[in-house]
Amino acid sequence: MKSVKKAILTICALVLLASLTPVYATETPVYLATSIRSLSNPYHADWAKGAEMFAKEAGLEKYNTVLLSEGSSEKQVNDIRALVARSGGNVVFSIDPNESPDAVAIANILEKAGVYFVTWWNKPDDVKVTDYPHWVSHITFDGVQMGYDIAVTMFKSFKTPYKGKILALQGMLANSAAIDRYKGLQKALAEYPDVVLVDQQAADWQRAKAFEIVSNQLIAHPDIDGIWCANDDMAMGAIEALRGRGLVGKVKVAGVDAIPEMIAAIEKGEAIATVAADANWQGGFGVSLALAAKQGKINVKELPTEKRDWVATSVLITSENIGKWIDEHVKGTPEYDWFDYWGRWIRGATTE
Repeated sequence: MKSVKKAILTICALVLLASLTPVYATETPVYLATSIRSLSNPYHADWAKGAEMFAKEAGLEKYNTVLLSEGSSEKQVNDIRALVARSGGNVVFSIDPNESPDAVAIANILEKAGVYFVTWWNKPDDVKVTDYPHWVSHITFDGVQMGYDIAVTMFKSFKTPYKGKILALQGMLANSAAIDRYKGLQKALAEYPDVVLVDQQAADWQRAKAFEIVSNQLIAHPDIDGIWCANDDMAMGAIEALRGRGLVGKVKVAGVDAIPEMIAAIEKGEAIATVAADANWQGGFGVSLALAAKQGKINVKELPTEKRDWVATSVLITSENIGKWIDEHVKGTPEYDWFDYWGRWIRGATTE
């Protein structure tokens, strides 16, 4: 009887141990690599946190790696190549290419090494993901819609709705997200001709550069009504420039990314709108999807084109829904189902 009880207890212990073992566990741990611009950018800092969240859940914290390009395409490509070599190709990648053309160089390196990878935002329109067996997905968001939505929200908030003067701060000019968001602004301006764009300059996603540009523009154009920004980091630079002239809240500011400082600015009435792509989700989901392909949970060859190059959901955040966003994403901690590979899929990004 004792031997039977001992056997039962042993079986129960093994079952419990199995239930506690990460579902992603393999005999040889896989490196989870994230390649982004810089942790000084709050959006990418949240992205890195998301990757860390997934790595912890997967039991691969020790193999989680974040590569920072610091805005250098050459550094990004070289760092990716070096990690492939160092890991012996036992790695998966989630990558935000520094500029659109970089996606091709990165894809060639990883394809040659047989490494599965996911890219975000930046890719030349004529490059087909389906030509690369290890390029699991290229995921983006509707940048044109983002740029349009924050513009129209800002126009509506003017003292005389849909009439006024604005300044625009673009991101890096060869960056797909920057290009699309600016197209959205141009679309809004075409629809609302009483809003005049007095000047536009590229602040390259940088807060300090945005501060300098806006400080100078306020001298040349002291009567502007709004500042449209292609991302929140530049928006925060713009707000600081306005603060120096006592214009915070009077000149409307809009951006994209929903970084914590921008959320606080909207809550305080210092900014008018932002858009959330959910950087935490991006960070975790990118490596999750690439790892699923490597482990055979997803058969890349069988995925339809619209799941290889696709558009994910995003949320426009304004004073109307800021409270809900804060409750769910600031005061609370969002929970993510990393197995729900297509839960945020809206549509395919191409017509190939």
